[in-house]
Parts: sequence; structure tokens; C-alpha cells
Amino acid sequence: MVRPADASGAGRLLAFEVARCLYALPIESVLEVAEAERATCVPGLRTDMAGVMNWHGDPLPIVASDRLLARDGAAADEATPARGVLREQVLVLSDRGDEAARLGIPVDRVVGLIEGRAPLGRATDLVVERRPVDGRVVAVLDPRLLVARAGDIIERAVA
Repeated sequence: MVRPADASGAGRLLAFEVARCLYALPIESVLEVAEAERATCVPGLRTDMAGVMNWHGDPLPIVASDRLLARDGAAADEATPARGVLREQVLVLSDRGDEAARLGIPVDRVVGLIEGRAPLGRATDLVVERRPVDGRVVAVLDPRLLVARAGDIIERAVA
């Protein structure tokens, strides 16, 4: 497990890959990069959509990154991810900037830290900026909207 340093991470983004696409989150929102453990299914919820993982003795909701990062709600409902919540690593996020984990995002690979801050202000889209890094386009995500979208996916799935 890798824990990002709080002080040295200011002004940086953590880049990661999902299905060969490159994304980034403000390092302040990432509590931990954890090795993926077996996710437990939640009654009434398909395992290709979401599950729960033990995170330091607390339950951590995990939503399939394929659904979470879909471009719109309809695509998220119709998506059929190949591996659901089974990935190599899980990013443990907080959308409030505290130590309370709110969401686990399964990722294929953590690329590392890149310079730059997430754009300031109230975002209305999950992707708040697209920027070039080493010849690839990185989609910078809003952690607050990511956690909200995860909650919506779970609520719709069990309804």
C-alpha cells in the first residue's frame, strides 16, 4: 500500500489508467492506493456494478470504474464492464478532504504524480479539465462529483 504524503502532495494530481484511458484526481482527495482485495457482494446489487471491500476494518463501497467513468448516466446503465470491480488496485477517496473514506475506485494501474492542480470552482461535469501529459490526454476528475455519481449508480441499481 502506498499512502500519499499530505504536505508534499499539494498542487499535484495522481494519474491512473482505466481501460487504457488516463485520468487524474487531486492528490489531496486520495487517501490511499490499496491492493485490490476480494470485494464482497451487496444483496440486491450486481457484482459487475459495485461491491464492498474491507478497508482497515471499515466497509468501503466500490463502484465499477467502467460505470463510474461512463460519459453519461445512460451509458453507465448500459455498460457491461468486463471485470466490474475486479482490478489490480483500488484508489480510496474522500470528497471532503478528511480521513473519512467515501469510495473505492478500481483502477488498472496507477501511473504516478503529475504537476498541476485541479481547476478551482464548482464543477458541473465529472471531467473538469483535459490536459496533455507526455503525449497523452489526461481527464482531470472532480472527486465530489465522482462520489455523488457512485451514490447515484448504487441507488439506481438497488431500486
